[in-house]
Amino acid sequence: MQSEAKVTYVYVVDDDEAVRDSTRVVLESYGMSVRTFGSAQDFLASVDDEPTGCLLLDQHMPEMTGLEMLEVLKASRKTLPVIMITARGDATFKDRAYRAGAVALLNKPVADDDLVRAIDTALLH
Repeated sequence: MQSEAKVTYVYVVDDDEAVRDSTRVVLESYGMSVRTFGSAQDFLASVDDEPTGCLLLDQHMPEMTGLEMLEVLKASRKTLPVIMITARGDATFKDRAYRAGAVALLNKPVADDDLVRAIDTALLH
């Protein structure tokens, strides 16, 4: 019996539905498989223990920020590469994000080419 190959996803976690939808459309136009989530809690409750791919994680969300979620992932030893996205990130935020394991930080608005390059790099990480 042959086992099914796991799909490599780009997981998009952002509380803004329009951002999630437009990001999904752009990434799918590049041939990527995308799953979207409206909150950190939705992602943590829905994704299996060994997800494959990478995570685009918005910083500013209610209930649990992207950085808080990144720290939860690090504590649980999940090795999913994470790209943090923020509209306002200072040096302290950037330092904490990299220490928690982010492989890239992007400032909104993100150009499509920059986003795709960051994802390609993260998937090689």
